[in-house]
Amino acid sequence: NRRLGVRLPPSVLKTARESPLMKQKIIKLYEDIVKEMKKVTWPTRPELKASTTVVIISSLVFAVLCYVIDQGVNYLVSFLY
Repeated sequence: NRRLGVRLPPSVLKTARESPLMKQKIIKLYEDIVKEMKKVTWPTRPELKASTTVVIISSLVFAVLCYVIDQGVNYLVSFLY
């Protein structure tokens, strides 16, 4: 199903054509995937914006912290040698 982005490799499709039992298993797998995808609760736009903001700010804080520590270690090493 292209809508869900599920594609089977050619080797699986060839095996499914050769064996009816395998074809039934593949169909069941696909149906299970569709069922599970319907259960997924996707975040709303405001939730997504809030989560993205938290990730970006946390990343920037961590980057600044790493920079400060790096500069401090660089200063100490240059002072000692």
